[in-house]
Amino acid sequence: MNRIALGLAAAAAGLALSTATPARANGRYPTAGQILVDPADPEHIVVRATYGVLTTHDGGERWSWICEAAIGYSGFEDPMLVVTADGSILAGLFDGLSATHDRGCDWHIAEGALAGRNIVDLSIDRADPASVLLLGSSVMASDAIVTQVWESKDDGRTWTQAGVDFPSTFLGVTLDSAPSDPRRIYVSGRRNGPTFQGIVRRSDDRGATWEELDVPGSDDRNLPYLGAVDPKDPDVVYVRRDGDGADALLVSRDGGATWREVFEAASLLGLALSPDGTEIAAGSDLDGLWVAPTDTLEFTQVGQLGVRCLTWTARGLFACADEPVDGFSAGVSTDGGRTFSPLMTLDRLCGPPEACGGDSSTGRTCPGLWRATARFVGAGASCEPGGAAGAGGSEASAGGGEAGAGAAEPSAGGGCSCGASGGGRAGALLSCLAAAGGALLRARRHGRRRAQAPGAR
Repeated sequence: MNRIALGLAAAAAGLALSTATPARANGRYPTAGQILVDPADPEHIVVRATYGVLTTHDGGERWSWICEAAIGYSGFEDPMLVVTADGSILAGLFDGLSATHDRGCDWHIAEGALAGRNIVDLSIDRADPASVLLLGSSVMASDAIVTQVWESKDDGRTWTQAGVDFPSTFLGVTLDSAPSDPRRIYVSGRRNGPTFQGIVRRSDDRGATWEELDVPGSDDRNLPYLGAVDPKDPDVVYVRRDGDGADALLVSRDGGATWREVFEAASLLGLALSPDGTEIAAGSDLDGLWVAPTDTLEFTQVGQLGVRCLTWTARGLFACADEPVDGFSAGVSTDGGRTFSPLMTLDRLCGPPEACGGDSSTGRTCPGLWRATARFVGAGASCEPGGAAGAGGSEASAGGGEAGAGAAEPSAGGGCSCGASGGGRAGALLSCLAAAGGALLRARRHGRRRAQAPGAR
């Protein structure tokens, strides 16, 4: 999160704490950070936001809110999520794995060997979405690191360890399997000192044995994060190197033995490979959206969208954005990122799932927190069944354009309106903070883009 957003979040948190309502949102700038599409039901979409998890079962007409407390986390934690073949949602937490198998109502923390472990990444097998891989990496009291890969064949209900523990000097950060060969697994991370070298570990037997491969230019301050594995060639793998002052995209075409840097930007918050593997998209709120053919990896900027996450499915390219600036929190593009249709906007967010009874973790926990959260983010202007405001969605340019600018203006019923966030002075001021923050972020972002244009290599 950048300094302006942090400042606004702190101000909003202080304002929230000064009011009389006891339950408040966590004070973070309201934005989305991950989008998932159900592999069996494209109408079921899940968005992880800074204020909870959002779900829709009608392709984005209406969205429900699942509070962090029901899932088992809080504060500044951003759990990695996956959606499996039967619609289950799994969340990797700092202290365990949380899962729901009933449309987000009841969440359960895994027991046994996974209890209390730091779950850093999750990945489903594309050919068999009921099969899930999990990467846990926990630093113990002795400073030894316990890093393990676990797998589930039943949508996250039961788990077995895949292979043996990694060396106690290895810290894992991401994992992925090859869509064309699920026995091929990649895990990225870094060794302990003295060099803290960033590495990728590769397995060709579903985790039974591993080969260790260095990632050039990576260490504890420039960690390597797996971005994608080609859907047809298991040897083609993409890694994002998260650097000080600049991020870089690297590609290997020989299973991680050698690497080539192909793109550099101020930040790479989003990275997505097209389902057929012929295009790759990258971007951030500082750099806009860039797309390249994978045969040349020559990137072209296709828009100024303030990218905060990317996902690419057969339906199109999904992106998280900054709603006060870009006009939506989540959108989808069917033309390679040049234009986006709003998919999730705050006026479509209608509170906890109505189907969740009071005996479920969501039904028991979230309704009492919703009013304060709705005021904080400016949600729920029109939530009658079938009547979500703006549900049809109009096309917006990839940079937000007029839609992005207009989203920050006070308007009757709008999610960012100073008068429409509901319930008094605190809610109105919080919405104004979000809108003002969007304008400041837009000005800052455009200035950074001019000064730090990304470069393809």
